[in-house]
Amino acid sequence: MITIDLRQEKHSIDELFALATSETLMIYDKDGNHYILEEIDEFEKEVEMLGNSEKFMKFLYERSKEKETMSISAVANRLGIKAV
Repeated sequence: MITIDLRQEKHSIDELFALATSETLMIYDKDGNHYILEEIDEFEKEVEMLGNSEKFMKFLYERSKEKETMSISAVANRLGIKAV
């Protein structure tokens, strides 16, 4: 993690974004408040998109109401394979 203190040295937002592509930044603003800036990877983007998807959240809600379970041996038997 790189610490950037904007009270000591000014940086443009583009400079901060460029740094954040390779390393997480802890940034102190002129008032001493601190922030974390890091690039979001594709997995995190997908998680956010799914979390905001009404259709996907409805699917999860419906799945959470299901009570029936199936053992691994029953699944293997249904698929015609030997359970380990």
